[in-house]
Amino acid sequence: MRCLKCCESKKIQVNPYEIARLARNLGISTTEFIAGYTDGNGTFLKFDEQNRCTFLGPEGCLVHADRPLVCRLYPLGRHFNDRKEEWFSEIEPDTECRGEYGDDTSIENYLAEQEVQAYTQAADSYLDLLWEMMNLLEETADDEGASADSGSTSVDERDMPENGEWLDMDMAVRNHCLRKGQPCPLDLDEKTRMHQEVIRLWIKQS
Repeated sequence: MRCLKCCESKKIQVNPYEIARLARNLGISTTEFIAGYTDGNGTFLKFDEQNRCTFLGPEGCLVHADRPLVCRLYPLGRHFNDRKEEWFSEIEPDTECRGEYGDDTSIENYLAEQEVQAYTQAADSYLDLLWEMMNLLEETADDEGASADSGSTSVDERDMPENGEWLDMDMAVRNHCLRKGQPCPLDLDEKTRMHQEVIRLWIKQS
């Protein structure tokens, strides 16, 4: 039974890979998608006045083939620690949920059915990069305090990615390819690899 309650009153966080999948589904750029379909500077999917997902139609998800990881996993929650140990928990269903729960399959089979592998790999890679950026900014703040008397800082704002670039895959890859004088990849997996490499290069150069 599909009651669609899982598509209401939620916060659906998305990473650059998920944004790129959804943008491709709609036939638009990630820049356009972030501007039109997200909140929180591109970190959450936009919900309407009734607190329903923008992509929820009368018969269900309008972008089901490219739905984000959290939507694929529901009603499971994915967790892992700093040792990369992964485990799952069951999310308490909405009080009005009319979905049918059962124990006739394994978590492994459920994950395979939901085709989550590409999503979990991308999520883990982008999370690692996010932590690297956070560590860099923390180190920068410490260095700024130490170098305040000399008037210099270790990382200038001009050296940072353009506003939102680390979330906006198309913009980051396009700018990188323009600087390098090379064509932009059309394949999403290749574009994702290049986007992650662009972020790594920025971190190293900073």
